[in-house]
Amino acid sequence: MFGIDNLSPYYDVALKEARLALLTAHPRFRFARLDIANRAAMADFFARERFDVIVHLAAQAGVRYSIEQPLSMSTPTCSALPIFSKAARAQRVRHLVFASSSSVYGANRKLPFSEDDNVDHPISFYAATKKAQ
Repeated sequence: MFGIDNLSPYYDVALKEARLALLTAHPRFRFARLDIANRAAMADFFARERFDVIVHLAAQAGVRYSIEQPLSMSTPTCSALPIFSKAARAQRVRHLVFASSSSVYGANRKLPFSEDDNVDHPISFYAATKKAQ
C-alpha cells in the first residue's frame, strides 16, 4: 500500500503528519511526499513503482477556496486523473477508482442523490473541476 500527498498547508499539516504516522506504523505502507501537479515527478514515481490498483482521492479541497483561488484549485484537481489514468494503462492496473464529490450535484434538490442525476449545473468552481474528471 502506497500513499502520495504533498502535505499542503490548506489543512493543518500537523494533523496530516499525525495521521500519516498511524499509517506508516503498518509495515506494508509506504509514503511519498509528491505534488501530483508535478508531471515529471509523477512520471518518475510511476516508472519506479508498480500497482495492481490505484485509488485516486487527490484534489484541492474546498468550495470556498475554489472561488477565492481558482487557478490553485484547477491544477491538482484536473490534472490528477489523466496522470493516474496514463499510469494505470501503462501498468495494466486492474482497477482505477477515483472519488468525486457531492458538490457535483449543484443545486439539485432531489435527495438522496443518484449517479443518474443531471450534474450539468455546478454552482462552484470546485464542483466544475470534480465534474470535469
